[in-house]
Amino acid sequence: MRLALLGRYLCCLGFLQAQPALASLYHDYNSEPEDGALDPGSYLDRWNLPFIPVPKIITEPAVGTGLGLAMVFFHESDEQKAEKNDDKLVPENISLAGLAFTSNGSRGYGLAHLGFWRDDSIRYRGFLAYSDFNIDFYSFAGLPLSNGVGLNIRGPVVLQDLKLRVPGTPWFLGVKQLYRKVSLSLEDEIPLPNPALQQKVNDYLNRHLGEKGTTSGLGLVAEFDSRDSPIDPQRGFNYGAQYMRFDDALGSDYDYASYRIKGLNYWVLSPALDLGVRLQYDGISVNDDVLLPPYIPPSINLRGIPASRYQGNAVAVTEAELTWKVKPRWRLKGFVGTGRAADKFNELGEADAANSIGGGFRYMVAERYGFAMGVDVARGPEESAVYIQAGSTW
Repeated sequence: MRLALLGRYLCCLGFLQAQPALASLYHDYNSEPEDGALDPGSYLDRWNLPFIPVPKIITEPAVGTGLGLAMVFFHESDEQKAEKNDDKLVPENISLAGLAFTSNGSRGYGLAHLGFWRDDSIRYRGFLAYSDFNIDFYSFAGLPLSNGVGLNIRGPVVLQDLKLRVPGTPWFLGVKQLYRKVSLSLEDEIPLPNPALQQKVNDYLNRHLGEKGTTSGLGLVAEFDSRDSPIDPQRGFNYGAQYMRFDDALGSDYDYASYRIKGLNYWVLSPALDLGVRLQYDGISVNDDVLLPPYIPPSINLRGIPASRYQGNAVAVTEAELTWKVKPRWRLKGFVGTGRAADKFNELGEADAANSIGGGFRYMVAERYGFAMGVDVARGPEESAVYIQAGSTW
């Protein structure tokens, strides 16, 4: 017994004695020489490994708790690698690879790429993923439901957009493409409000569940971007509008149109305080005799509100976020948001508002790129949620 205790003591003593050396080695290769603060971006420079691992604890109410991991790769041009200045650098290319699993059986795998080419005169965004999600929907077959319906959504999705800068201006014009092939199945029995709805719901189930449906569309995009950085904006404006058409001529099983108007506003109130405001409207137009799958209509997208909890053919969201720069690398955030969902645009004023409130913090993990990570805690109408954030909030 004494020998065992002595062995444990010696192991602990050796570990404690090694701790300063290990800490020094870790600090030397992961800190910024100028301020001595932890900065994995410095590690990337030293070891020529241009990626940052981004772990994620998932607490999204729509899919349950879970774990995810993403690798964020920063690809600098030769000219950018030679730059050594205090300005935040926007790499020529940013790539991401990630996977995630949650407690309700949902899982997903994805690849993404962002390109800022020819001195940011060409912008590209591409996304390829395979998802197998179990999500509760509160609107089904065009009918609102008091209790959610659990559906399994499985299949690949491809999203791309390419924008060209109007020379000498902050304006971009471009095109966007979306392709989804989804298998939709019922996770749980549907609680019907009354027997009169039985036939309509059964017709919908026969048409949409158990078969793969393809969503394929093309669209136009216009964007105004005067932000000081797309990765960590603190001042400037980013307004965009897009229109997409989904049609059988493009290989889509569902004919409809979607549109979005989004505005991001950033102001520096003082050396220590920043303010951001997001305004967003999403809508779809579809013939009355067309029943779309439940994953197509837009929903209120706010921290603290489960995905697909409040859906409609017209959705409007407003969100404000105040940032307090406690130290050069540390920031505290507080935010509030509200959203409305309705069948038509002119009915938004009468729709019930879904509100959220919360706060969080950020740490600048790679100052060279302005790349920050942190945690947000938000409270919505029904429940609370915790989010691990990486990069810009919006």
